[in-house]
Amino acid sequence: MTLAYRPHSHITPRLDSVGAERAPVLVIDNFADDPQALVDHAASLAPFPAAEQTFYPGVRAPVPVGFVQAVHAYLDNALRAAFSLADDEVKSGGWEYSLVTTRPADLSLRQRMPHIDSTHPGNLALLLYLAPGDQGGTSFYRHRRTGFEAITEERFDRYEQTLKSDLAAFGEPQGYINGDSEIFERTADYEAVFNRMLVYRSHNLHSASIGEGLAFDPDPRAGRLTMNLFLHFRPRAQDRTR
Repeated sequence: MTLAYRPHSHITPRLDSVGAERAPVLVIDNFADDPQALVDHAASLAPFPAAEQTFYPGVRAPVPVGFVQAVHAYLDNALRAAFSLADDEVKSGGWEYSLVTTRPADLSLRQRMPHIDSTHPGNLALLLYLAPGDQGGTSFYRHRRTGFEAITEERFDRYEQTLKSDLAAFGEPQGYINGDSEIFERTADYEAVFNRMLVYRSHNLHSASIGEGLAFDPDPRAGRLTMNLFLHFRPRAQDRTR
C-alpha cells in the first residue's frame, strides 16, 4: 500500500523546555491526517523482525522512505527553529515502526536505565505514538551524581565512569525504569497520546515509561506501536571554489 503523509487539519504544536538544562522538546498533537492508515500499514508488515545492533527492547520494521521525506519536508522549518539548527543539512537518518516486546526479566542492563541514541547535538529523534490507549509514554532523566541530562561527546567518559561506580554502590536496577531511582531523577514525563509526536535531541537521557500492565503484544494493532524517525543534521560544507 502507498503511504503518504498529510498533516491533520487540527495539528497542534508546542515547544517545551525540559529539566535544568532546558532541553527543547517539540510536542505535536494530531500529527497525521490518517494515523489509522499508519497502523494498518504497520500491521501489513507483521511479524516484525527483532531489533538488531540497538538497545531497543523489541521488534522493528521499516517505514517507507517517501513517507519520511514528506514528514521531514513538512517539519523542516519548525525543527530548525526549535533546535537552533540554522542552515544545517540533513546527512542521514533512520526510520522504523517499533513494538516493545521484551519482558522485564529479559532486559539487558542498558535496557533497564535511561539511554541516549547518540552524543551528537545535531541528531534528532522523532517519536510518533500509534498504540491504542496509554501503553506507556516517554520520560526524560537527570543523572543524579553528575547532574547531566544530556550526554555529549565531552561528557561521555565521565558519565560512564560515574555510572559504573553508581552500579557498584546501588546494585543493578531491575525491570523498566519508570520514575525516580537512586541513580536517576525523572525531569519530565510525556503521555502516549495516540497521534502525538515528540521531537528531542538524541543525546538527552530518556526512556519509555513502561508500566506493569503492558502486555508486550507483538501485534501492531494491539501492542505499543510507535514510529521512530531519526534525522542527523550537520553543518553545510564550505564552498571552496573561487
